Amino acid sequence: MTPITRYSPQLDRLLPQTAALLKITRWQVHPGVLRVVLIGSRGLDGHPRPDSDIDLSLIVDPAMLPPAEPEREQFLRAVIETTLNSWQSPVEVDVAAPFGSPDALRMFSVRDYNAALVSTCAPQIGLYKLQKGFSGYVPAEMLDWRKVYPLLTIWERSAESV
Repeated sequence: MTPITRYSPQLDRLLPQTAALLKITRWQVHPGVLRVVLIGSRGLDGHPRPDSDIDLSLIVDPAMLPPAEPEREQFLRAVIETTLNSWQSPVEVDVAAPFGSPDALRMFSVRDYNAALVSTCAPQIGLYKLQKGFSGYVPAEMLDWRKVYPLLTIWERSAESV
């Protein structure tokens, strides 16, 4: 498991309050996570309430994702449980695990919504979630990708953390 202790420099500059919250939080990511993306009201969307959670997407490394069930679902569950079980913060976390082809995952590398990019990539993306009354794969018809944006990458796996 990888403890998250260093964040993107953009986080401090763009979202100092969220950065301060995350810096006092102790948490880890599964080795299958390529990067962590912040969305929602504590992200670039802005305007959190005091009781707002932190919305994180754990972008799954396509090279590590098992090709078939039940191993795939077990892997995705472990990705999310690693973060949920290690999360130590006064602020609740809401975690999702997007997965797909490397080309499709580029959708999570751009800050603002791009309809052409989303229409190309989204059909190749899956989403796994374990909380807030839901457990398992999120059906494609339930996904509104516009709500993911704007997004900010706050952590990326580097050569040192592999």
